[in-house]
This record gives sequence, C-alpha cells and structure tokens, in this order.
Amino acid sequence: MKKKTFSLPFIGYDYGAEQDARYDALIGEYGNPIVAIQVKNIVTQYSADRELYLKYHSVLLNIISIIGEGHIVQKLDIFDKKVYKAEPHEEYLQQKYSDHFEGRIFKTIDSILVFTHRIDQSKKKSLYKYSEKKYKHLRDKAEKVFMLLKDNGFEPRFFFEKDFEYYISSILSMNFGKTTKALDNIRSLDDNLQIGRSFVKAISLVDVENIELPNEMYPYTTLGGNGATKNTAVDNFSFLNDLEQYNTIIYNQIIVIPDQVERVKFLSNKKNRHEGFHNEPLNRICAEEIGVLLDSIAKEGQLIVDAHYSLVIGCESREDMEKTQSMIENQLFQKGVITSKSSYNQLELFRASMPGNANELKDYDLFTTTSEASLCFFFKESYPIDEHSGFYLRFTDRQGVPLKIDTSDLPMQTGRINNRNKFVLGPSGSGKSFLMNSIIEQYLTYNYDVVIVDVGDSYSGTAKYKNGKYIQYTEEKPITMNPFVMDKAEFNIEKIEFLGNLIFLIWQGPEGSMTTTQKSILDNLLLSYYHQYFNGGTNWYAHKTSRELILYLNKYNIYEEELYADFENQFRENESYYDILGIPMTAEKEEIKKAFRKLAIQYHPDKNFNNEDYDDSQFDRIHEAYETLFHDEKRKAYDETRLILSKREVIRRPQINTPEWEQAFRRALIKKVAELEEKLHVPELSFNSFYEYAEKFLPIYLSNKKYRIAEGEFNLRTFLYVLADFYKGGRYGTALNESTDNSLFEEPFIVYEIDNVKDNPKLFPIVTLIIMDTFIQKMRLRKDRRKAIILEEAWKAIASKLMGGYILYLYKTVRKFWGEAIVVTQELDDIIGNAVVKDSIINNSDTFILLDQTKFIDNFDRIAALLSLNDVEQSKIFTINNLNNKSGRSRFKEFYLKRGSKGEVYGNEVSLHQYLTYTTEKPEKSALEYYVGAFGNYQQALEHFVLDIESLGDSLPNLVALVNLYQRPIDKSLISYYQSFKHRHKGKDFFKTMKRELLDRDMTLREFIKNQPTTYEKI
Repeated sequence: MKKKTFSLPFIGYDYGAEQDARYDALIGEYGNPIVAIQVKNIVTQYSADRELYLKYHSVLLNIISIIGEGHIVQKLDIFDKKVYKAEPHEEYLQQKYSDHFEGRIFKTIDSILVFTHRIDQSKKKSLYKYSEKKYKHLRDKAEKVFMLLKDNGFEPRFFFEKDFEYYISSILSMNFGKTTKALDNIRSLDDNLQIGRSFVKAISLVDVENIELPNEMYPYTTLGGNGATKNTAVDNFSFLNDLEQYNTIIYNQIIVIPDQVERVKFLSNKKNRHEGFHNEPLNRICAEEIGVLLDSIAKEGQLIVDAHYSLVIGCESREDMEKTQSMIENQLFQKGVITSKSSYNQLELFRASMPGNANELKDYDLFTTTSEASLCFFFKESYPIDEHSGFYLRFTDRQGVPLKIDTSDLPMQTGRINNRNKFVLGPSGSGKSFLMNSIIEQYLTYNYDVVIVDVGDSYSGTAKYKNGKYIQYTEEKPITMNPFVMDKAEFNIEKIEFLGNLIFLIWQGPEGSMTTTQKSILDNLLLSYYHQYFNGGTNWYAHKTSRELILYLNKYNIYEEELYADFENQFRENESYYDILGIPMTAEKEEIKKAFRKLAIQYHPDKNFNNEDYDDSQFDRIHEAYETLFHDEKRKAYDETRLILSKREVIRRPQINTPEWEQAFRRALIKKVAELEEKLHVPELSFNSFYEYAEKFLPIYLSNKKYRIAEGEFNLRTFLYVLADFYKGGRYGTALNESTDNSLFEEPFIVYEIDNVKDNPKLFPIVTLIIMDTFIQKMRLRKDRRKAIILEEAWKAIASKLMGGYILYLYKTVRKFWGEAIVVTQELDDIIGNAVVKDSIINNSDTFILLDQTKFIDNFDRIAALLSLNDVEQSKIFTINNLNNKSGRSRFKEFYLKRGSKGEVYGNEVSLHQYLTYTTEKPEKSALEYYVGAFGNYQQALEHFVLDIESLGDSLPNLVALVNLYQRPIDKSLISYYQSFKHRHKGKDFFKTMKRELLDRDMTLREFIKNQPTTYEKI
C-alpha cells in the first residue's frame, strides 16, 4: 500500500493571554480561527423531561442564530469507556463497596461545541484572508454563546491549548483513556480504518444521493415497548448508550450556515428548473420539497443550513466493528434513517471529526435543510455525575457505576428542599428494608445518631455490625421508659401536648377522639402536676400579688367569695358586740336599738330565703350582741370581760380595704396556698406520681362550683380505672415508670424491635409513642450531631387523628436539631386512606423514595396526586427495574429519589459482604449468626463466610442451607463430605436427601461428621 504522511489540518494557536481573551484559539490550515467550548448536555439520561429536550433545542437554535452566516457550528459527543477505580475508605463495609466495583467498565460522554469560519472550497484558498474584524466578530459571538450556555445550566468551559491537544491526539489514537497518547499508524482500507490495533468505521448518517429521512422529526423520541415506560422521553440517538462492543464512538454533528440570500436565490432557481420538467414525477417531487423548505424559511424565520452527521466507531476487532455498525444501522432504520452505503471516504470523514476541521467535508457529505430540523439530530443527553458535597451517599447510576448523591446538605443549601424528612414507599419484596439498611450504614459513617422503630427484625445485621443497641420488647424484659421525666427547660406546650395525647391514648385508645373539654382538663392536670413538682417547696407564692394568688386558687376550685368569707370568719371569735353592731363602746341605748334594727332588716332569714350564700349564723350573732348590750347588767358584765381580754394579744379585724386589711388578707391567701401545696406535693416524676396526683387533683377540679362538668364529658371513674393498668401493680406497671437507660443517649445507633407487641392494640401505639419521645430527648441533648428516626411500619400504630398533632410536632422539631424523620411503608392504603399521612407526614417531607411501583400501577394516579408527581416524574418511576441494564452486575434493585420537585432513579447494588449484613432472609441471617458465634466479631464472620462460599465451590443458597444444617461454620471435613454426597446424588434435591438419610440414622450432620469422619462413602 502507498504510504503517506498524515498532516494535521491545523497550523498553530492564538493564545488568549495575548489577546485578553479567556481561551485559546486553534488556527485551522486555511488560517481560520477555531473556538471550542466544553459543555455538559443538560438532559440527564432517562430524565424523561420533554421540556428539557425542547429547552436544549431552543438553546441550540439561539446558538445558530448568534453564530450566523458564514460560520460552522460543530458538536462532538464522544462516547468512551473507562475502568472504575475503587475509592479507598476507612470504613470496612464501605471499602468492600468500593472493591465490589473495582475494574467495572463504565461509559462517559464528553460534549464539545466548536465554531469556525466557513471556507468556500469552490474558491481558491488564497481568497480566504485573515481579518482582525472577522476574528473579533467570532470571539464576540463565542462570548455570547458562552453566557447563553452558562445561563441555561450547560456548565461551559472554554478550550485552551492543552484541551485541543488532548482531544486531537485522542481522536487520532481513538483512545481517550490517557492524558498522553502514543500515536500509531492509520491504515485506510476500502470500508474502514485501522489505527494501531483498533478497527475504526466512519458511518455517514445521511446518504446525500437519496436523503432517506423521516417526514417528521422531534427533538426527542419516546421509549418503545409496553407498559408505563412507553411514553418516556429519550434522545433520538439514545440507542448509542446501549451499544456495548466498542471502545470509542464519536458522534460528529456539523451545521454549515451559508449566506441566506444567496442560498434562497439558488434554491428558487433550482425549484423553477424542476418545475420546468413537471411532467416527470421525480422533478415534481423535488420542486414540492424545495417549496416546502422555502415556505418554512419565509413563515417561521428559520435558517437554511447544510448539515452533516457521522458516527466514528472504534472497536477491538473487525467482528465487534461490524456488529456495532449493524446495530447502529438497524436502530437508524427503525427511525426512518437510511445510512450512506458509500465507504470510500473513510479517512475524510474521520479527519472531519477533529475539532474545527469540518471545512474538509465535500459537498457530497452535506445536505440542505432548515436549522430547526437539523438540530433534531443533535445528541442532547449526558450521564449523571457525582454531586460535589461534604456529605454524600453512594448509589449506582443506571449503568451500574457508583455515584455520590447528597440527600441532605446540598439540596438544603440550593433550596431544592426545606427539610430532610423522607417518606419511603414500596410494596413487599421491592427492597425497602434493604435500601434503608444501605442508607443507615452510610449514615453511620458520618456523625449520625440513628434510632429505628422496627417491626420485623430487618436491621439486626446492621446493628450487630455497627455494635448498635438492639432492643427487643418481651414480656420478661419489656421496653421501659419514663416519658414524664423532664427538666424545667423542656417544659413547654409541645411536651404537654405529647403527654396529653399519651394519657388519652391509654384512656381511649388510638381511635378515640379527644373533645375540647377533655383536652382542657388533661392540659390543666399536667400543668398543675409539673407546677407542683418544679415549684414545690420553693415558696414561689411569697412574691405573688393577691390577685395572682386568687387566680391560682381558682384552678383548684377555690373562688374569691369563699376566700373572703374564710378571711372574715377568722376574726369572728374575737370580734366584739360593738364591732358587730358597728357602734362605739360609749353608745346610748337608743343608738344600740337603731343599729340593731338596721342590721336585722338586712340579715333577717325571711329576707334572705332565696340567697344560696346566706349564712343564718350572722343574724344570730347580731341578735346576741343586741340582747347583751341593751340590758345594763349584761352589758356591764360583758365590758368587764372584754377589758380582761384586751390585755392579751388578740386578732383584731382591720377595717376593710385599708392597707392593714390588704396585708392581712394576703397573709391568709399565702397560708391557703401553702396548705394546698403541701396536700398536692409531687415527690418525683413518673406515671405513678402522676396517677396519684390525678386522684387528688381531679376530684377537686371536676367538682367546679361555677362551671359544672358532667360525668359524660369526663368520666373520672373510668379514667382512673383504665390508667391503673400502668400504675404500680398493674399489668404494665413498669412500662412508664422506669427511666430509659441513660447510656442510650450516647449510643449512635439504636434499634427498637417491637414485633412482639404489634398485635397488642393497647401497648403497640404507646410503646411507639414513648420511643419517639425518647428520640426527641436524645435529639435535644446531642446538639452537635445529625439525627434520624426511622419508623418502619410501626408508624401505623400512631397514625390516628389523635396523634396527627404530635407527628407534626416531631417533624417540625427534628428539623431544628439537624435531624430527619423517615417513615417507611408498603401498603397503598396507608398513604391514600390516611389523613395523618397526608397532613403530617407527606406535607412535611421534602424527599420521597419510591421503589418498584408496578403493583400499584392501576391506582398510581392517586399516589401521583398525593405526592405531587407530574407526568415526567411518573415516567421516571416506571422505568424502575425495567431497563436492559442487568448484564455484568450483581443483584440490585432500583429506586426513585425525589428531592423537592423532581427526582432521579438510582440503583442499590452492594457488595456480598453488605448483602449478608442487610439481608432480611431468615435462613441467611441464621447461617451468618453461626459464624458470628464462632468468630465473635461480625467483621471476621463476614470475611470467613464469604471465603467459605469459594471454599465450598457452590452458590450462596447452598452454603446457607449447609451451614444451617451443620449449625456451625463449615470445615474441610464437611466440604469433603458435601462434595462426595453431591457427586453421588446428581440431579437430586441433595439437601432433602441428606436430611432424610441423617434422620434415618437419628443423627445430626454435625454428629455424623464428628463421629465418622472417614466413612462418607458408606452413607
């Protein structure tokens, strides 16, 4: 073959530093400056958002308009494969996660926009002359395009020399994996190129001789197939993401913008020539098509452009190249695009794929269309990338590569979410608990405190691995707490609300509805209880005014009238007859008679017959005073007695409304309060002391003299009777009276497993509620840490109308303390038919996690309405587990993560070590427990368990079955026996056979191996 030196179509660089520009310009072989911008395609793969495709299309139209006539716009989308490098991690399971993906091949997309002047090759090269004005004009246009891209989220970055060098050398070597390239010979064959060991094929998408294209094309297409994914918007060339047998693909998209007036004139003349031969069908069709094109330009203001699209594929073998070519042509054929069959210009197409070298294309490589139609062929998608944040969780993208996703800090900072609360929905078997285990294990690598309320033993593995507290409710050892304990700083309305709800929950059950009267009584009971505890023995009343003391006593059914009466009564024993009649000691008989008649009229029993407050003893004392003082002998004897008493200290009645009277009355009030305080003293905080206080307080409070409380409004007898179950000696006498272990407040990970009480309608909601309250106390104490409370199905115990207010309080409070509440559920009716879920949980959760919703598809419109999921988000959700992306991956399940108004789908794929830790399968958990028991350390148990899968030379299910049968970790003797037994029972259910034969010998497998280690063949 002829050998020829490959000449680069570039002559150098114009450095931006010398031009006061933010970029370097590459100079083409004709002297034309080339400006390039790296962009990130704004449509993330499987985002399903049609509006984003249209937005991209609109931005590209604006770019075409800005660049304008006499220029070329080139877009390169480079699909490459890279090898995942394990990210080192200090934490054991997270390192195993990284190791799991080590060496995995994944795909990347680099996108570049390139602008240069158009060179008319029909003219001589010398006719292109450098013009500072033209060059500045191009630079100005590039700056405008850069700002347009930046404003629309394309994350643009101008090219410098190093960038041009990297991409030019990468294209020439068809190797984008290294920064320095070893350029090899390019061998040009009849239908392909060979670059080093790579087989390269350039495919022109449009055969300009026939131009077989669809009549209509949109900026996007929709997924084919059946089901909910059918209408999911994807790129017109999304099939490029599905190709596998390639190393590199370069999609070269070129638009040449000619002089519009000249081109319209040319097309009009061409149309007229075809019309001159209108009798020939082909000429008539050509004339009609040109007419349609000119009409679109005139009516819609579109530009006429010359377009070119080609794919340059690089593969390891000719076979891979041909298969990839065939798949591409197949996919394009389904879209109505027939690729060019010509292959003689392979080198020409390959050279045109270099940045800014579109001028090498010949007229036969271009076809004329409108700007809007041409942009439908532009690729618009990108793969998701890591989110840059100091807090992230790792999941996989749709192709199975770990991604760093911030579910908390970054979306809060950007305003995407306003709280960290989460709601998780997925039917049974969709992987909810497995996903939550993954999230929790990652949470605990940060400064997190996690509390889980679980029903079903889903978190025992993670708890053992993390050395967390795993607390199970049993009758022998119930979960005990003292929700009544608090310090004065915690004493607030929310706490009273919680305790009021707790007490009512015990009294009436979760379905009860608290009336305003009942709430008022319980609130006042609790306020009085805590007042007595916090203020008892402090003489707090010594500094209160008389009015404040009167109002305080009113709460205990002691009112002003009787306080005044009691105050007056204390002077009656020492009150003189002269004081009673209101006369001086020197009064004459006539004055005595006159005073008596006046008082007799006022206090006579007949006159006060209907007065409920009338005291007839007052009239008796008035009459007695008159009888004594009106008779001289009696008066003399009385006066002598009073003279003797006057020499002793007696309580004298001060004149009413004087300062002396006020002080005396205040002393009487203080004495009354002190007596009450002593009677209602609260020695400690517990349910027991609360119950005893209620027994003393409520009879006083409920027998209200002014406002009678009917028994139907608050039945004291049933109230005390029902609450007695939780009082000392009752069935649940320890539940609310023994304080939580204080060491739990320092524990970063606690799991409350309350499966044993889930069927107890009385205890289940109460235990759930007090665990939540314990979390709030922990949350307040550990202010420097993140917190999360996770309610796995247990939330249903308190999802009543009664508890709605408390759940709302929990959600709002946790947000203030760097925390989050997560509710996990599997039942559709849980969210559709429960007002509490909607009002308290969903409305206060800015993050939703949905797993496979296929089971809910018939009712999903109701879920969508409740969770504010538009059509785009629904399309994403129904791609979960429905893509052809399983090859080369271990088992995984996908989920939808919605933060704020939009969401993305990720995969939960983990290492085998993590799988064994998270599994909820009982046999697998049981088998691993034997290893934990043998090695004492969960990490060591995992290591040996995974190694034994390899030692056994069999699958995980078979190792699990064997370990559970052996009831200890496997050993060499067991492996030898197992392999021999399996060999002799080929095609049989050997575990069933093994169990039957061991049963016949009345031996366990363990006993058999121990006692007859050398007689396996006999069995």
